[in-house]
Amino acid sequence: MELGLQLLMRDGAAHVIFHPRLNADQYAELTRIVDLVTTRAALKAAVESAAKRWNVECKFEEVGI
Repeated sequence: MELGLQLLMRDGAAHVIFHPRLNADQYAELTRIVDLVTTRAALKAAVESAAKRWNVECKFEEVGI
């Protein structure tokens, strides 16, 4: 099963998909990441780094608004 999220940053929206979906601790860390970053580039770097630590696949797409 996977987890897909639409996130709105200051410079636009992003769609992030994690496979398999995140556990409660990973999701909590993700919410902290989202609170700290402000741009899609920073979000992408932070999310991809976290996904690597968590050993999950991460697909990141910028979404036009």
